[in-house]
Amino acid sequence: MSSMTRWLDVEVGTDDVDLNALPSNLCLVDLHNDNEYRLLMGDLGREEDGSKLRIFQGVTQVSDMVLPDLPLAVVSLYTNDNVPRSLPVIAVTFSSCIYIYRNMKLFYKYYLPSVELNASEIEVWKQLLTPANQNPASIKSYTDSLKHFPEKTLSQQSQNFLSMSTDQQLEFLEQSPKLPAMVLPEITCVTSMKLASVDKHAAACLVVGTEDGDVFVLESQMFNQLSQAKLCNMKKTPYQMVATGLYSVDYRITVATREKSVCLLKRGWSEGKILFSTEEHIIAIEVMPVDSSVIAICADNTLTCYSKKGKKQWSLNLEHRPIAISLVAISHLGATLIAVSLASGHVHLYDGKARRDTIFVRDVASVLKFGQLGQEEHVFIIVTGSGHLMLKILKRTADFNAHGVGIESSAPSAGKPWLIPKKSKLFLEQSVRERENAVGMHISFQQEMSRLRIAAAKTLLEAHQKSDNSVGVGALEPIRLAAEVEGLGPVFRVTLQVENTSEKAVVGLSILFHVHTSNYKVSQPYIKVPLLAPNSKLRFPTKVEEVFDSELNPDIFFRSVTGQGGERALVKILLLKEGRRGPVLAATVQMPPTDPMMLPYDKMQDTAGFGVANPTFANET
Repeated sequence: MSSMTRWLDVEVGTDDVDLNALPSNLCLVDLHNDNEYRLLMGDLGREEDGSKLRIFQGVTQVSDMVLPDLPLAVVSLYTNDNVPRSLPVIAVTFSSCIYIYRNMKLFYKYYLPSVELNASEIEVWKQLLTPANQNPASIKSYTDSLKHFPEKTLSQQSQNFLSMSTDQQLEFLEQSPKLPAMVLPEITCVTSMKLASVDKHAAACLVVGTEDGDVFVLESQMFNQLSQAKLCNMKKTPYQMVATGLYSVDYRITVATREKSVCLLKRGWSEGKILFSTEEHIIAIEVMPVDSSVIAICADNTLTCYSKKGKKQWSLNLEHRPIAISLVAISHLGATLIAVSLASGHVHLYDGKARRDTIFVRDVASVLKFGQLGQEEHVFIIVTGSGHLMLKILKRTADFNAHGVGIESSAPSAGKPWLIPKKSKLFLEQSVRERENAVGMHISFQQEMSRLRIAAAKTLLEAHQKSDNSVGVGALEPIRLAAEVEGLGPVFRVTLQVENTSEKAVVGLSILFHVHTSNYKVSQPYIKVPLLAPNSKLRFPTKVEEVFDSELNPDIFFRSVTGQGGERALVKILLLKEGRRGPVLAATVQMPPTDPMMLPYDKMQDTAGFGVANPTFANET
């Protein structure tokens, strides 16, 4: 299947709109809970045009909203799990604050906790504001003192003051400025993370990265701080974050920094760690949902995959400089592709190291986004460098197999070893052990098999000798024997049922009761069975009486509860056949205990211990 037939091009009516957006400024959201997903785009604007939040329904821009500053990120999330669902909120991030929009109206402004200024910086400003020190020599001395502080720890007023010339600094001090205020953290990147459910409409929280290398997790209702952590023990500045997992269970926050490294934060960590470092600057990263491997595109024209532990798995050299990256999750195919846009205007789709498709957009694709738009589940959204919006819908018949027309699989380089997974290594080692110890393993297997066969034969022989089965074997297989007990005791009626399920008559059968004579007495211990017609059954009721001796133990009346009846309560019934030495069938009946109220009065007195023990006393009475 060629690449020209996998996608349907959609004409977008945005010729008069000049878009300028970052990859983090695109968001697909179900604004009105009608399963009609809309595209929200934070447009940075060009020249005189200010920044706007644009809303696209399908291919048409339906509205826009003026923003107070340049947007850094646009994120949608649900604030609770109530039913019916509440509408999602839109979080638009600016330099030091986050605007929360509900129903596309400003609902809340959130500022990160401010940072206290350095006491030495405040002392320098107190000296600068003294009129006696407002001369070029003193100003130069105090300016040098400010330069000794790290620039990112200085207040905005100090940074502006250092960028002025001496004359401008004198003019500024003559205006009697105030002491610098507390520093607000600068936000660099924002993403969202589900709280307790992976459902797409489940409540989520905000994850915020700052210029100082801090990562904040904020709950989405009251925007309270859930957790705070440092990226690592060294100064790192985040610029892209990918959060996976659930906050209340386990999660991973993968952060790309400006210092050519990727850091990792996990649940319960107060400080992250460096996952891996690269030789060149990282342009963008993505995290695969299956194995949490990290895909990174770098300034040295490489596409590299790292394991979740930071080990380099493979790397590809790209023909041109990479611009953007996005995951293409195709649910009905069960595949997740990697889309990479190049400076040449091509967009390559990879399945691992294998290139599966190529799209040529005749411009530089600066932003890539894949997901549901409108009613279509698989829409590829492309924003070009010249400001145009392109939509491509994946055909339902599209297939990204390895034998697609015009698609070449990237073969491993010659001389490089194969990357064998750990399971394959274990399998090879096990195979080597089996070849080396083949004779011993075969002997051990045969011994165990012989033991199993002997145990099965012993069990079968024991069952045959006892004939403790109610279904016949061989020629008498169609014969069935069943027994049921009726009565409260001490006299019971045991009804035997002999059934012939074959098409032939059976003769020469008899029934024998095997009981302990000290426990039970059978009125007819031997019963001759007449001819048993085909597909017929005969019933033989028999009276069985329980016998009690003079020293009666009351526990026998409760043996069904205590389980102490033992063999006393068993009655074995044997079905015999003329000409055979052993019984054909056998059934064992667990006799119920006799109801004490059914015993004679004198027997009850003896059992309870109230019998006549003193004859003299009895005569006198």
